[in-house]
Amino acid sequence: MDRAYQGDARTVLTFITFGLISLLAGMVLGQRFKVLAVVPATAALSLMATGFGVAHSEGLGRTVLLAALAVASLQIGYLLGVGIRYALAATRASGLQTASLRGSEPVRHIAH
Repeated sequence: MDRAYQGDARTVLTFITFGLISLLAGMVLGQRFKVLAVVPATAALSLMATGFGVAHSEGLGRTVLLAALAVASLQIGYLLGVGIRYALAATRASGLQTASLRGSEPVRHIAH
């Protein structure tokens, strides 16, 4: 019974690891690249998950589930990365706008 539990724990740890690495990779892609960068990353992650499943003699169901988890985590990470990029850009833009307003002269209206 103890060995069966260790096998399940190892599988869960593998799923968590693949999910977190995919999430972080997606966040990096989201901050640096456009959406087309996700396509080769998705293919690479699918191949890695399939190779891992074959190398560790996992069943077909677990291998497909691992690949689906990796792809979903990559896409969620990409969306989070894009959100972070735009939030940082908006913060910088509002900081620049307030800085430029502080140093400007008051607006004088022309009398009609």
